[in-house]
Amino acid sequence: MRIAVANNKGGAGKTTAIAHLAEALAARGRRVLAVDLDPQANLSRRLGYGEADLAEMVTAAEVVAANQKGCAADALVGCRWAPADLAERIDLVPARYDLEARVAEAGQLGSHERLDVALTGVAEDYDVTLLDCPPSLGHLTQLGLAAADTVVLVLRPEYDHLQGAIRVRDFVAAYRRHLGRPDLAVSGVIVNEHDRRRGLHAWHTDSVADTFGDLVWSPPVPSRAVLAEAIDAAQPLRARGAPARPLVEIFSTLADQLEVRLDAAV
Repeated sequence: MRIAVANNKGGAGKTTAIAHLAEALAARGRRVLAVDLDPQANLSRRLGYGEADLAEMVTAAEVVAANQKGCAADALVGCRWAPADLAERIDLVPARYDLEARVAEAGQLGSHERLDVALTGVAEDYDVTLLDCPPSLGHLTQLGLAAADTVVLVLRPEYDHLQGAIRVRDFVAAYRRHLGRPDLAVSGVIVNEHDRRRGLHAWHTDSVADTFGDLVWSPPVPSRAVLAEAIDAAQPLRARGAPARPLVEIFSTLADQLEVRLDAAV
C-alpha cells in the first residue's frame, strides 16, 4: 500500500511521523519504502543522508523527470540508521533541493502521473510506501497523491494546522478523479506535538475529533525533548534508550492502526 502523508501547513510533523512509523513497522518485520517529495529533503537527512551525500545521488528529481516505468529503482538507497537489522528493512527515494524544478512541468499533459509510473514494479516489493508530501497543494504534492492508495494527515492541535489538514481532505475529495485516483480518501489523522499542559491544545484536539471523527488515530504524539533529539541526530527513537520508550510504544500503537489499513487492502 502507498500512503501519502500530507498537510497544507508546514511544521505539522509529517516527516517525523513517517520516520518513526517506518521505524515501528520495520521493528515488526515490515519492509518500508520512504519517498521524499519535499525539496527541503528533511526525510532524507533523518534517514542518514546529508547535503553532500545527496549532491552525487539519483534522487526524486531525476526519477520524476525520467518518466519511465519502474525508474524509481535507480534512486533506491538504504536507511543508514543503527541497528542495521532495523535499517535494512527501510529504503529511501531521497530528495534534493532541485526537486523544486519539477514544479515547472505541472502544465505538461500527464505530468502528475510521473511518480506513479516510476514506482510501478518497485513499490510492490515493500509492505508499505510512505510518501512525504511538501506542505502545499501544488505539483509535488499532487505527484504524491496521484501515486497513493490512501492519505494520512498529520497535524499539530492548533488552528492553522487543522485548517491545513481540512484543505488537503477537501482537495482530495474535489480533485481525486483528475489525479487518476477516484477512490482516494483520507484514512487516518495523526495528532503530533500534543502538549496536555496547554489548554489550547486540549481544545483543538477536541476540534480535530469533531472534524475527522473515527479517522483520528490514537494516542496523540506528545511533545518531548527526546523526540527532537532523535530528529536532530538522525536516529531512530530506539537509539535514545529508556527516555524514548514511551514514544516507541506510541508509534507502535499508531503502526497498529496503519496495519489495519494494510490488512484491509490485501
